[in-house]
Amino acid sequence: MKTYLTSFIASFIFVVAITPFLIKAGIKYGFVDTVNRRKIHQGLIPRIGGIGIALGTMFPLFLLFFFYKNEVSKILFNSFQNVCVIIFGGLAISIFGLYDDIKGVNAKIKLAFQVLLAAGAWYAGFEISVVSSPFGVINLGWLGTFVTILWIVGIINAFNLIDGMDGLSSGVSFFACITIMTLSIANGTMFVALVSAALAGAVVGFLIYNFNPAKIFMGDAGSMFIGYMLSVLALKSQSKGHTLVSLLVPIIAMGLPILDTTLAFIRRYMRNQSIFAADRQHIHHMLLSKGWNQKKVVLVLYGITVFFTVLAMLLIFNKDAESFLVITVFSIVVGVIITKLGYLEILYSRFKTGKEDRLENILEKYFLEKLSSTDVAGTIFSSLPIKGFEILDDNGVQITFSGESDKMNFIDIAVENKSYVRFFWNTRIPTINTRESAMLSILAKSINQNISPEKTGEK
Repeated sequence: MKTYLTSFIASFIFVVAITPFLIKAGIKYGFVDTVNRRKIHQGLIPRIGGIGIALGTMFPLFLLFFFYKNEVSKILFNSFQNVCVIIFGGLAISIFGLYDDIKGVNAKIKLAFQVLLAAGAWYAGFEISVVSSPFGVINLGWLGTFVTILWIVGIINAFNLIDGMDGLSSGVSFFACITIMTLSIANGTMFVALVSAALAGAVVGFLIYNFNPAKIFMGDAGSMFIGYMLSVLALKSQSKGHTLVSLLVPIIAMGLPILDTTLAFIRRYMRNQSIFAADRQHIHHMLLSKGWNQKKVVLVLYGITVFFTVLAMLLIFNKDAESFLVITVFSIVVGVIITKLGYLEILYSRFKTGKEDRLENILEKYFLEKLSSTDVAGTIFSSLPIKGFEILDDNGVQITFSGESDKMNFIDIAVENKSYVRFFWNTRIPTINTRESAMLSILAKSINQNISPEKTGEK
């Protein structure tokens, strides 16, 4: 226990000491988080604090390696896999996140990097391969690989998404660290407890500067580092049998960010949005919309996290009859959060409205009516890179034609009545994404409905 406490204190002091320098550097070199419609803070605040959390977590490990070796540190450093995943992997994702905070990285590249790190952790033995249940041992096989990578990438993004309010991600991660450390001690994985204590000290040290009103943000360098570390530590904190209860402990402890991320992905899927699309309907945004201030929202979410932590602790020390009750209580609380914040209305709105009442159909009808009152052909030729079009039936027979044709540069857009409109471009066909396809579809439907053979000069 002395080693864990020393690890916590060392990382805490390191982060408290280095963060003021990061604040000054962020302001001096312009590494700040600017205000936009999604941000809720005021002014220019440095966003490079996460690298301090990463270095602070590694600081006590550095001391143990070079100056004071004991049985716990030997277990960590005598395993090349542990060093690669925890130390090199943690620093790698924090440095990558720092580059994203300063320069910006495409979301798909960021996801690919996360998957690569997760695959490396799986290869090094940080995995869920078997699960012990009352019905016997279940060997997951190839499914274990998928579940492991999904777990790591999911937790990384969970803490990345929840980092939208002063002190929220830092506070939630502290309670998750305490839970994983307790589970590690109970299951005898002492080096995981050591690293969890170091991470807990680092986030508490950072919280001094990050609590509302924040002087610095952790950015992706911190949120992705925290998510990565907690995800891999959770995999190693379990007993070798990987009991269902041990697997549920970190899920419940990190219930808030996991719930928020799950709702975000479901919400975007239901709206046919990209999973990378940003919005203001995360749990903390929904509470802010009720008129609460940041401090009240954060304290309420801290309270929920503490409650989840208590439930996770009960699972650790009561792994039999009480487990079902704990899981039931957790499920009820999650259900209440989803219901009270209006997520059921958001998630099921597309099923509660008739097809004719959906927004996409209302908008399409509106634009078709507006287009019908204008000279569509003239507008196309004067405003768009289109030199002609023709309407064809499903057999390819021309119904009507206007403008000029082109045997090479054309694109077909299906419309009603088993016909389609062929647009001839006056340049090479440009790259067309989903939104552009939807707009072209409306244009094609307008032409099909409103342009008669007489208007287009059909013979």
